[in-house]
Amino acid sequence: MSDFIQSSVLNGIQTISFNRASKKNAITLDMYQALTQFLVEGESRKDVLVTVIHGAGPDFSSGNDIAEFVTIAQQPDKMSPIMAFLRTLSQYPKPLYAAVEGRAVGIGATLLLHCDMVFSARNASLCFPFVKLGVVPEAAVSYLLPSLAGHQLSFEKLILGEPFDAEEAHSIGMVNHLCEEGEALALALNFAEKTVQLPPEAVILSKNLLKNRFQDEVQMTLMREGRIFKDRLQSKEAHQAFKSFLSRPKIG
Repeated sequence: MSDFIQSSVLNGIQTISFNRASKKNAITLDMYQALTQFLVEGESRKDVLVTVIHGAGPDFSSGNDIAEFVTIAQQPDKMSPIMAFLRTLSQYPKPLYAAVEGRAVGIGATLLLHCDMVFSARNASLCFPFVKLGVVPEAAVSYLLPSLAGHQLSFEKLILGEPFDAEEAHSIGMVNHLCEEGEALALALNFAEKTVQLPPEAVILSKNLLKNRFQDEVQMTLMREGRIFKDRLQSKEAHQAFKSFLSRPKIG
């Protein structure tokens, strides 16, 4: 179990935290395994009625740990913990909320599309930099984002990969509620507390009804993206992009 992912349960609410603030909560394979384990635990525990994901420190998550991805690119079969997490996340049956501060990059942004409610500080910044890194979108974002925003805007976000703010994310339906900096977790917990008061079986059945109509397409997209992503990791473009990324001066 990774020390960089922590989970606690209080009054029906499971809180899962990215806890690698010194690295902007960049996610490693060990962290993916821990995330999956905590989600499986949340699903099985009767005292967990809602799960809230957030990032310790100023950022939600800067996405995959690129230094580790250089190693994964040489052995793409090591991606299995990532795919296991994405399947677990996409099929999580209980209410899943996210509290976003600072950066939400790559998987840090795509996982939000699998959450039932997202609460974000107004100054948060989202980004899908996959193409810039020589790879392709993941986490079924190539299906989920166009379902929200249409093709043209999704093309801009996923292909150009430029950061956009929480106000825009709210306008296209990725974020439910905006708040001031430092208030996202409190706001998410407030809504989680409201949800805990509702009949839990009715909540779970209602979520299933909402997601059931496109669950098959989400799972097929996950597999399709995963196959192409795995191939792209071995491409010359990806190797050059990773090398360039790792050689950049460290800022922020």
